Amino acid sequence: MQSNLNVTFPKTHTKRSSILMVTALLVVVFSFIGTGEHASAQEAPPVTVISSSVESQFPEGMTFKLDAESELRIDDIRVTFEIGDRGSTQYAYLDLDQTSRPLVNGELFHRTNSRDRYIPPGTMIKYWFEITDETGETMLTEPEFFRFDDARFEWEEVTLGTVTILYHGPVRTRAERLAEAAVESLGIMGPVTGADTETPIVMTLYNNNAEMIEAVVSRSLASSRELITEGQAFDAESVVLVLAGRSDIGTATHEMTHILVARAARSSGAVPLWLNEGLAEYGNLDQTVSYERFLEWAEGTDRLIPLKALRSFPGDPNLTLVAYGQGRSAVKYMIDEYGKEKMAELLTTLGTGLGIDAALDVVYGFGIDGLENLWRESIGAEPYIEPTPGPTPTPNAEPTPTYKLLTSPPSSSSPDDDSDSESNDEVEPTVAPEVVAPEIEVDEPSESGEVESEEPVLIAEEQASGGFCSSPSEGSIDGTSGAWLLVIVGLAAGGRYRAQHKS
Repeated sequence: MQSNLNVTFPKTHTKRSSILMVTALLVVVFSFIGTGEHASAQEAPPVTVISSSVESQFPEGMTFKLDAESELRIDDIRVTFEIGDRGSTQYAYLDLDQTSRPLVNGELFHRTNSRDRYIPPGTMIKYWFEITDETGETMLTEPEFFRFDDARFEWEEVTLGTVTILYHGPVRTRAERLAEAAVESLGIMGPVTGADTETPIVMTLYNNNAEMIEAVVSRSLASSRELITEGQAFDAESVVLVLAGRSDIGTATHEMTHILVARAARSSGAVPLWLNEGLAEYGNLDQTVSYERFLEWAEGTDRLIPLKALRSFPGDPNLTLVAYGQGRSAVKYMIDEYGKEKMAELLTTLGTGLGIDAALDVVYGFGIDGLENLWRESIGAEPYIEPTPGPTPTPNAEPTPTYKLLTSPPSSSSPDDDSDSESNDEVEPTVAPEVVAPEIEVDEPSESGEVESEEPVLIAEEQASGGFCSSPSEGSIDGTSGAWLLVIVGLAAGGRYRAQHKS
């Protein structure tokens, strides 16, 4: 019988070359056979993902789900997720139901209702699943993104440039005005800080304090109902929480500047408090004159605080307002005298790990003491003289709560009144005054249906990934009469931004 494979070689070929050609031909044939078997095996993957999802149940947490088909038993399904720009990943394992295999259902509830697991509403989260079967084979799903919104409300949004305002209820006009102010502040503070302004920032707008209480990071503080949170910034997530009201422009632009400062210096912790808050107030589009009044008072009564000592706010509310006035004044002096580029360079230098004294020397040619006296000279104050060292004071057993005024709260004029009362600015700083708590009006819808908040602004500062702003609720003094001074000063502040931008 004649063979089906007939290979004829020219006579010029040697026996060795003939063997090589036959071998090559056989390799080609077997490679085709191998490829076909491999393709056939790939046609039936061991696990098929039917659906995957994540759902917000803020403030309690979020639920991850994955449904799949698998003839093999699944050992585990792991979800991995990245929260904003925190620079780290977390993972956890889903609870599996395989009683109806080949259908496999997995579910995980991830809690966020504690301080160490808190995620601010509006945060973008990247997540993916890893499935491992009983043979040890693994399968990864494609990464997906979702926004962790407050599940208690149906949110709408306004996006302008890189800023998105999340809102609910009849407050779209307010949300649009807030977006315009945020973009304006980005345009001002981008060159000043040298920070990235292209990464999106999300602002979640709450209509009243009852809504805001459940959203803020400090649940224990909020649940006491002794403080009203005006705003809170989270630089790692690029999220700002804002309480709607007449001071929301100032709150939003102040807190948003904290995010830019942290981006420029690679961490908010690298920037000393006086510089961080001074820049935030420089970027505040609704600045209060109260800080100027307290700065003048401190200068005239020898109560100025050395900048190098402003690593935290003083316990005395009067001096806290002085600290804000000093920070804003010193930052303004630095920018007016040496330019925006130098300030941006300073933040970049702080991001390398240098302390403020060394960073100032590198960028400006003088350290913190040199800046102190140059700035004091610019406002007409006496030079700073280092005090003679004395005995070390005994530290307090409990840290003193500190408060700060963030933005200009509402004036006593009506929403339609374009003028600011001049007499409102004439508030003299006093030490430990005897005051009566001012009345706080309940939020009422305006004719346009929007809520106009009448709450004054008092802030308790926390050095977290941003900071939050609070005011005491009516009738709650918490044993500190000086805290109410901030309310009185707040009521005296003017609304310059609103006056300038009112149609």
